[in-house]
Amino acid sequence: MKYSKYFLIIALFGIVTSCSDFLDRTNPNEPDNVTFWVNEDQLKNALPPCYEALQKDYLVNWSESTAETVMWGNITSGLSKVSGGKHSYTDGFPFTTYWTGAYSYIYRCNNFLDNYNKAQVAQNKKDVYAAEVKTIRALMYFYLTTFWGDVPWVGEVIQPEDAYIERTPREKVIDQLVEDLKWAAERMPEERYTGDKLGRLDRWGALAILARIALQNERWELAAKTSEYIIENSPYGLYEYEKLFHHEGDVENDPKNIEAIVYSLFVPEIRTQSLPNETCSPTDYIRLNPTKSLVDAYLCTDGKPAKTGLEYYKKTGVQTSSLYKSPEEHYVDYFQNRDPRMKMTLYAPGDKWPGGDDGDPDTDKANEIFNLPRFASLQDNNRVGANSRTGFYLKKYNDIDLAGSSVGGHGNLNVIRFAEILLIYAEATFELQGKKLTQTQIDYSINRLRDRVNMHRMNLDELSAWGMDLETELRRERRIELAGEGTRYADVMRWREGELRFGRAITGPSLKVCMNDLGANPYPDTGVDEFGDVIYEKSTAEGGARYFDATKHYLWPVPNPERQKNPLLGQNPGWEK
Repeated sequence: MKYSKYFLIIALFGIVTSCSDFLDRTNPNEPDNVTFWVNEDQLKNALPPCYEALQKDYLVNWSESTAETVMWGNITSGLSKVSGGKHSYTDGFPFTTYWTGAYSYIYRCNNFLDNYNKAQVAQNKKDVYAAEVKTIRALMYFYLTTFWGDVPWVGEVIQPEDAYIERTPREKVIDQLVEDLKWAAERMPEERYTGDKLGRLDRWGALAILARIALQNERWELAAKTSEYIIENSPYGLYEYEKLFHHEGDVENDPKNIEAIVYSLFVPEIRTQSLPNETCSPTDYIRLNPTKSLVDAYLCTDGKPAKTGLEYYKKTGVQTSSLYKSPEEHYVDYFQNRDPRMKMTLYAPGDKWPGGDDGDPDTDKANEIFNLPRFASLQDNNRVGANSRTGFYLKKYNDIDLAGSSVGGHGNLNVIRFAEILLIYAEATFELQGKKLTQTQIDYSINRLRDRVNMHRMNLDELSAWGMDLETELRRERRIELAGEGTRYADVMRWREGELRFGRAITGPSLKVCMNDLGANPYPDTGVDEFGDVIYEKSTAEGGARYFDATKHYLWPVPNPERQKNPLLGQNPGWEK
């Protein structure tokens, strides 16, 4: 996307609205709506501020760090508090921050949609721009409805005196989003954008977001039909899994990447992201710490579980793989004979290493190759290596050349890729058919993902023989394929697995592994959990604070400052009024 000097001014002005009251619709820095909306160049320049909604804090932190595939490294952060049920209705972060942030982008979109028709441009041309903006607005409402349920529908710029409104029922908001996205898809081009139009949304991006919204809201038929239509008709397909998350695989660098349908385009000095630092920085603690439950979820290369884990928690009759050494004796054992996506997602012993000093006996010497996890409590130095809370590190979105650098990540962020469309098709069809899939449907969707990484194919007869069930394995497949990409919180909410997944202890490697490889327990005061893993933070089961309350934790509390300004917003069930 080409960025003119005029756009830079608009983009910077737009940023200042991000922390404002979402219903405060006056901003002296916005373009003059009387004189600005005249020609197509101005429409183009008004688009990028809307695209700024596709940022890391929304795509990863909001909807991943509040779940349990990764844990935010600061135990007192609002992100960590949410996954442990320790959050309060008075917390400003993340509740007020994300609510007002999402509505600030909705305001930008509404301002565009209120004014774009003034431009002296052919209707079919300017409708394309409006379609992109409606799609971005729909994504913001997807997040709001997923986390809060009922939210105010604001479909146009409103005046302060009109700001005191009730929340709109979630189903009505979703109805409007479906209508908007269908309208958008009809007006957008079928061809993928290239050249100076890279990063802009096309028809398939609108339909992909429609499919995601339909799935999350259990509109199975719409999700199944939309995803199948994309699979059968779009120019998108699968690409190399590991390259998808690194600069070399960005669409502008490799034309073979036809998987990224919606993505946040890297723009130097304008749109970067901090994930190389947050996944593995050589001079600080790790922000995005993969959890032990994710490690345990990877199947072995023969398609059997390494261990029953939480997927088959306290269930009998499930065959585990003979290829896996359990109980593990050494850290490297976790990575042996596992789904190839595990080593493409997590740093494993033997990998080139951006994290400075690791957990080997030398406590002040940077390593070029990763051997063992580093814990500050054992290394006596918190500033010369990548200190993990859980003992595991994300390779996805990490960049060896940029870890520890303040310049930000150079890679694009995937918002929706073709793989997710295959997963939407599988889950929606499964639900639509009474929780059944044929082998042909599994080959059409799940096995395309496994084939590209040379993973054992999913086979219905084998699942039955091994005591595994299809629903669990579909959910596992989605977790593994999309690990760390910002879908996990929504998935757990949709599946109503909060009691199983959230509020549990945050753990690291097993005590045996820590003693054998590190010589000590990095957290000797908190003990081990029921699986023998060392505990970083206790749940109520171990006498700690982490828990999940099904009567209220399936929705976030409406931000307290917003309720004080507008009592008509009310409060979600279970939260203090």
